[in-house]
Amino acid sequence: MQILFVCMGNTCRSPMAEVMFNTHTPNRDWEAASAGIATWNGMMASLPAIDEMEARGMSLDHHRSRQIDADMIEAADLVLSMTANHKRTLLQQFPEYKDKIFTLGEYAKMPEAEVQDPFGQGAESYLNTANQLVKLLQAIFDMIEDKSE
Repeated sequence: MQILFVCMGNTCRSPMAEVMFNTHTPNRDWEAASAGIATWNGMMASLPAIDEMEARGMSLDHHRSRQIDADMIEAADLVLSMTANHKRTLLQQFPEYKDKIFTLGEYAKMPEAEVQDPFGQGAESYLNTANQLVKLLQAIFDMIEDKSE
C-alpha cells in the first residue's frame, strides 16, 4: 500500500511523516511518500526538520520537495494531509480522488488533530510537531497491525 503525506511546502511536516512512517511501519508492504500543495520541486527539507529527525535516528538529508500532481494521487492508495485546509485544497484540485483523501488526524481516528506547521519557528516547534506525528502515526500503525492479524 502506498501512502502519500501532503502539507503545504513539503519541507517540514510531510517529509517528517514520510521518514517516520517508513522507518517504523510494522508492515513493510506499506510505504510512504510525500508532496506539497504549494512548493517548488527540489527544495531540501528545512534544517530544523533535518535536525529533529536526526535526533530521532532518521535522515532527511536526501529529501527533495515535490509539487503534488494527479499522477502522485492516482499512484497512492491513501492521501493524508496535515490539515483540513490542505484536504479542502486537494479535494478542490482533485475531486475524482475524494475517496482516498483524508486528514492524518481523521484517518488516525483523531479528527480534531491538525498537524501544526513549525516552519520559521524554533526547534521546540519542530519537536512538538514530531511528537504530534508520533502520536498520529502510532494510531495508524495500530490499525495496520490489527488488519494484518
